[in-house]
Amino acid sequence: MIKLVYVIVRREGMSAQAFRDYWLKQHGPLVAAQAKALKLRKYVQSHPVDDEASEGMRAVRGMRGPADGVTEVWWDSLEDFQSAYATPEGVESGRILAEDEAKFIDFEKSAVFLTEEHLIFDHTGGRGPAPDALKATYLLTKRDDLTQAQCHETWLKDHGPLVASFAGPLRMAKYVQSHAIAPDVNAGIQAGRNYEPPLDGITEVWVDPSAEPPTDPEAARIGSAALVEDERRFVQMEKSRLFFTREHVIFDHTR
Repeated sequence: MIKLVYVIVRREGMSAQAFRDYWLKQHGPLVAAQAKALKLRKYVQSHPVDDEASEGMRAVRGMRGPADGVTEVWWDSLEDFQSAYATPEGVESGRILAEDEAKFIDFEKSAVFLTEEHLIFDHTGGRGPAPDALKATYLLTKRDDLTQAQCHETWLKDHGPLVASFAGPLRMAKYVQSHAIAPDVNAGIQAGRNYEPPLDGITEVWVDPSAEPPTDPEAARIGSAALVEDERRFVQMEKSRLFFTREHVIFDHTR
């Protein structure tokens, strides 16, 4: 499967609460109504929980502030994604959604890119994270001196196992890397609405809300510091974002 990631910044003059209400209660059902025509398999909204913990994670890394939300939409394949928008029904569904998005999204401050997921670990026994689980959402831009392929390789082969080694002390339940794919398609999407440049990927780490606090706070501190240090090998921090979110699954036709 492939996954489209839509990093959303709300329109100027719209409050955060009004934005979230519209996105969830009005736009979400509208997307669900277009699922068949656009061959959508799954649709998730991640709403920020921007508390002191989020600010602390950003401050130590020197990162951008949070976005207003992240949409994720899955297709079975890149071919399905492309063909869905080539039919008359798909064109009309795309028009309906674009028209509605213009009511609450600032396109020029938002970003869209296609990705492929890499599951690093899942300690939920296949059940998935709890509905109230916090998710650390890391919107990643590569270092300027690396190619995207180099960034992806370091992220997957080196950083992924390092994160897994600290899953216990840091109470991580599940960890997924989504690497940007199809650069030509992403560039076309960007140009269509003058979005910000596509990112190089997104990390999602779910924190187990029922887990006990770390029995060894020093191990958690060491783990956090080690991850930040390693991230600097491949992440351009000042162009990236990191904040806690909670997921709202609008529909899932993959089950």
